[in-house]
Amino acid sequence: MKENKVVTIQDFSSLGQCSITAALPIISAMGVETIALPVALLSAQTNCCDDYTLVDLKDNLLPAAKQLKTLGLEFDFIYTGYLGKSEIVKDVMTICKTVTPSHIIVDPAMAEHGQLYSGITPDYVDSILELCKLSELALPNVSEACMMADTPYLEILSKSQVNTIAQKLFEKGIRRFIITGIKTPEGMKLALCDNGKVIFYDLKEIKGQFFGSGDVFASTLVGGLANNLDLDSALRIAIDFTTKSIEITSKDPAHNYGLKFEKAMPYLVEQIEMYRKG
Repeated sequence: MKENKVVTIQDFSSLGQCSITAALPIISAMGVETIALPVALLSAQTNCCDDYTLVDLKDNLLPAAKQLKTLGLEFDFIYTGYLGKSEIVKDVMTICKTVTPSHIIVDPAMAEHGQLYSGITPDYVDSILELCKLSELALPNVSEACMMADTPYLEILSKSQVNTIAQKLFEKGIRRFIITGIKTPEGMKLALCDNGKVIFYDLKEIKGQFFGSGDVFASTLVGGLANNLDLDSALRIAIDFTTKSIEITSKDPAHNYGLKFEKAMPYLVEQIEMYRKG
């Protein structure tokens, strides 16, 4: 069975348990070699404080990708997270078209609660939509899905409303995607949307706001797929590990950034081994 490598392109926040600092340990713990191409270096995740430092690494992105290619690196999976600027999204699309990875997985990582993240401009939505259209799988949360579908954000959605959003995204050219963090009258859900069909998965609702949940979910899902699991199996591992990480974090109210996913790592390793053995 092929041993895949994952190239993840997103920011590196020194403090925050998110972005690359989530992707590297999680995917590596699942037995997959992970190569990081950071687009920016931050001292802390942006929700931690207002005076974080930031070093823009945009000018290094294309040369670094080209150099890795000359070393013979096969880009099996490209997994993108927070990119922050339309110019960087265009560079990522150039990389994807140049190195022709087997799989492209995109977490839009641009909005929450109906609002764009600080520093992200409205034109970014159109740019990330184009990257999602290029992907094999996109992972928008509800806010991001609504923005790309040109649909007003609602905190609570019926399954019918989610289906409408999904159909608009299909019409825009996104083939397969997972909408996360959906609040419905029946409880929390996520929706797997694949070539016109929508399948809902139940989620355990845990009260509180847990930054970095999407990063942990996306990284775990990518790790499962890079282990050659089918999408349903990878999705269930990602849901379970993210839920367990949230449960652990919820017991520490003073922890106001990221998920304490490190405490749940033994569970993740155990789960991936079970799936490997069938």
